Amino acid sequence: MTQEGWGATRVVKVVVLLAVIWALDAIGDLLVHGVQLTPSNLSYGFVTATAMAVFLAWLVPVVRLKLASVVLVLWVNLFAVEYMINYIEALFFTTMFAGSYLSFVAALLRAAVVSAIVATAAAFLLGAGGGVADLRSSLRQHISTRTGRSWVVRFLVAGLAYFPIYFFFGMLVTPFVLPYYNNPAYGLVIPSFSVLIPVEILRGFLFVLVLLPLMVALGGGKNTKFAALAAMLYIPGGFVALFGNTLLPAAIIPFHGTEILADSIVYGFVLSRILSSRTRVVP
Repeated sequence: MTQEGWGATRVVKVVVLLAVIWALDAIGDLLVHGVQLTPSNLSYGFVTATAMAVFLAWLVPVVRLKLASVVLVLWVNLFAVEYMINYIEALFFTTMFAGSYLSFVAALLRAAVVSAIVATAAAFLLGAGGGVADLRSSLRQHISTRTGRSWVVRFLVAGLAYFPIYFFFGMLVTPFVLPYYNNPAYGLVIPSFSVLIPVEILRGFLFVLVLLPLMVALGGGKNTKFAALAAMLYIPGGFVALFGNTLLPAAIIPFHGTEILADSIVYGFVLSRILSSRTRVVP
């Protein structure tokens, strides 16, 4: 196949993936959230779907695993980063679930289905990256390059590192977003430090657990892994979650978007270094 033909085919596949993501978003708004579909909602959905499709079009080809393992890694990351870890924070920072754990569980189940569809579509449309290994063997090989004690220390440092990074950038935007959190009309809540600290530490360790398999699955060097981790944290975890959330006041989205971008870059860099194998992976 010519380079032009390959390029045209690739574009078509990305457009199909975009359509799948956009349709899922619209169906979720209409049937799950009861939001009327308007040109504005559809436009926001198109922007977030485009961001996700372009991100996955770059990410999937550098995942060096068998197709089934690609689906698994994508599903775990999209489900956890875009939904589960954000929903945990939403339990304490918003009235989104209104204290109902049943609605929280239902939201997680819907998210698991949606992320599974997106992960499967992305893997089958964009290829498996030419990999022949499965996730288990790749993880085993990665872990074997360091001692157990070294990994325990690295896991602890990587998990605990999230909170100071999160807190630092959060404090920078606090003057701009605090009035909205203090207004009950917006359904936002500022938890006490006794709640905030353990919740964010928990989120840090969850990020480590789900992003380590992604890092192991990637070909390329540390810079590729850094870019992938930062992009996973920001695009599904920040940009899509914020820009596609019609319940948030629009005025705070740019501030939180900038905050999460900074978080993602710094934390992605930290993880790409702390969780690396001892030997450089040859692409």
